[in-house]
Amino acid sequence: MNFASAFISLQRGHKIRRKHWKGYWILENNEIMMHCYDGRVINIKDTDDILYTISNMACNDWEIADNYGATKEQ
Repeated sequence: MNFASAFISLQRGHKIRRKHWKGYWILENNEIMMHCYDGRVINIKDTDDILYTISNMACNDWEIADNYGATKEQ
């Protein structure tokens, strides 16, 4: 799905991610939090490379990831 659809899902309380990511984004206290593959959690406002983050938003391979991260095996 495109980011516009993913963003609506995010606002409805879903985790979202790009298909190849080992992490996800979630809305917490009205802030987008990026749960990274290495366990770090970063507020989207604190990203080191805003152009990279925005370029990800332009992609069309977003998905709902509600079950992602539920176990260590994923």
